Amino acid sequence: MTFEIRPFSPEEAALFYSNDEKDKELGCIGHLRGDFGHKGREFWHTWFDHQSSLNTPEFKSDIAAVINKLRTRGPLKDLGTMVNYCYGHREAKIPGAWHPDTYGFCVNTDRYCYFIRCFPQQGDYNFYIYCYKNEKEQLNEKTEGKYIQTAPKKKSHEPER
Repeated sequence: MTFEIRPFSPEEAALFYSNDEKDKELGCIGHLRGDFGHKGREFWHTWFDHQSSLNTPEFKSDIAAVINKLRTRGPLKDLGTMVNYCYGHREAKIPGAWHPDTYGFCVNTDRYCYFIRCFPQQGDYNFYIYCYKNEKEQLNEKTEGKYIQTAPKKKSHEPER
């Protein structure tokens, strides 16, 4: 599997966060939240379903391949690699994010889109990956093709930031 990691475009900013009202309409399958542990070299993650009916074996195979590539040759290898990757792509900073050191990247495969929000700092979750059915034109249309600022929605079981 080959794919390109690219910085997000402003009209995609809303796709880095949960939106209960639009998830079904946008084809959001779910998101993966993770961190690199205390020494920055581990890989801890949790999956959150948004639409379990879309979490098919085909999707599971696709996301596994994407995550494996991002862990071997990308920003999810470890915290140091993420820091270097993000700082090397300053144009990917997400304006208005809860912390000014938050970056957004996108990966498109034949059937899915992955929106990777990176926070290259020790002591918090380092990444969130929102997964959608690959309907890019439809995603842009449904976010009205413009920048939509949204604050990250804190889940009731997540610690305060």
